[in-house]
Parts: sequence; structure tokens; C-alpha cells
Amino acid sequence: MRGQNVMARNIEKTKLHYINNESTAVPVVNYSGHDESQDYSDDYIYHETQIINARTLKDREAFSLDREAFKLVTFNPAEINFSDAETIKNAYYPDVEQLVKQQTGASDVFVFDHTVRRGIKNSNRRPAYHVHNDYTFETGISRAEEVLGEDVVAQFAGKRMVQINVWRSIAGVVEKDPLALMDATTLDKKDLVKTEINFNDMNTGEKHRGEIFALKKNDNQRWYYYPQMNADEAILIKGIDTDESSACFAMHTAFALAGQGEHSKPRQSIETRTYAFFDF
Repeated sequence: MRGQNVMARNIEKTKLHYINNESTAVPVVNYSGHDESQDYSDDYIYHETQIINARTLKDREAFSLDREAFKLVTFNPAEINFSDAETIKNAYYPDVEQLVKQQTGASDVFVFDHTVRRGIKNSNRRPAYHVHNDYTFETGISRAEEVLGEDVVAQFAGKRMVQINVWRSIAGVVEKDPLALMDATTLDKKDLVKTEINFNDMNTGEKHRGEIFALKKNDNQRWYYYPQMNADEAILIKGIDTDESSACFAMHTAFALAGQGEHSKPRQSIETRTYAFFDF
């Protein structure tokens, strides 16, 4: 049961990592692939931001993927070893695909990737402290063709395609670096900034360069989080949507809680990426 002090706290005041409103360059984020936090170009700047505790809202104000672009759901997959990539693919991916189908009504769901983030030593992927969406309008489509294959994507030509991340704790209650999500109805697309992101994998030596959306600060933006998320919960986060009548995506980022410190258990989480196709 979550503590009354958490439920009573309506607002968390913190700083989020945006793009400087005066910046005209292409921002850059680098993942070293080693036991270090991300490195950011000078285009990034922290702004004071208020994050609303979504657990304090009434049921009638529940969120949806089509409106706010994120949704909290119950999720109880089988316990597995999240240190082994093959085990995750074989035992966890099917549970994620079934969850997305159940929650969205998609006819076909494909898991294509995952990232385990650990705020501990010897982790090559730590919580991401920058406001972002994993794709731009263009890379969301090209990524589908890359990971699913052009032939597979062609089979669903004319159908609605949505990229959905499933974010979940894998080490009990989240006490540190929770996830903040921006209500997509408060997004002004003029504030989006195409950003270069570079990855290095210290285990495989693989290097990857991509393009994501970062964000400039706008006072109309509204942010939410779910305190003390446990392993029986997950957040569905929309990354792109080919249906222009629905919310396209939810900007998100890790952030520091006011009371977190060395005593707080480091956050360990998995984000599993899917493409979902719809008959409607």
C-alpha cells in the first residue's frame, strides 16, 4: 500500500532538462556505453518544472493513449532474469505483446527492442535525464521498416501503426529517478527540436546514431508522474501514431524527487518497444 504522505503530495517541484529556447543548433546526446551518465551538448538547460502526482486525480480524469499519449496499467508478467537479453526476448516479449493487444485493441503487435536501465555501478544505460520522444515523425516510420522489415510493414499498408513503449520497474518500488510524462494535449509542435543521439555498447562494441525529438520549455506544458510504481504496474507510452486525429506521442524524462538521496534505492527499469497495427 502506498503511503498517505505520497498520496497527499499533489505537486513535485524539480528541474527538467530542456533545449535552450534561444538555441538554433542541432543538440547532441551521447551515451558512452560505460558506467557514466549521458553527455549533453550546450544546447541543453535545466528549467524549474512542476510535476503533478497522477495518483491524486479522480478516476474520471484517467489518461489514455489517444488523448494524453500515456496510460498506467496493471501488468503481472512471469519473473525472469533481466540481465539476460535472450531470456527477455523469449520469455518477456510475448507477455508485452499480449499486454499491448489487450490494452489497445491492436490486431498485431511486434516487440522489436528493449533497454534495461539501472542507476547502479557497472550499468551502461542509466536513467535518461533529458526531455525527449524516442523518434521524430520520420524516424518513427523508418525504424519500423528497419526492425520489422519493409516486407512486413508493406503487409500492413493502409492500416494505423502506433509505436508504444512499455515502461516498468524490475526491482520493486521506484524510490528514485521516476518517469515524468507530458500530457500530449499541452504540446505545441513548434517547441519540438530534432536532436542527434549517439550510442556506444561497451559489451558488444556496437555503435548507433539516431534522431529523436527534444523540447523547448513552454509554460502551457503539463507534466505528470506516478509515485512509488511497483513491478505489478507499467506505463504505456506512445512514440508515434499514423492516425493524425490521435495524440502523436508523450514527451518523457527521468527526474529527481525532492526527497531522494543516497538512502534511496536506485531505480532499475525496463522499457520494451513495440509496433502495433490496427484494423480500425
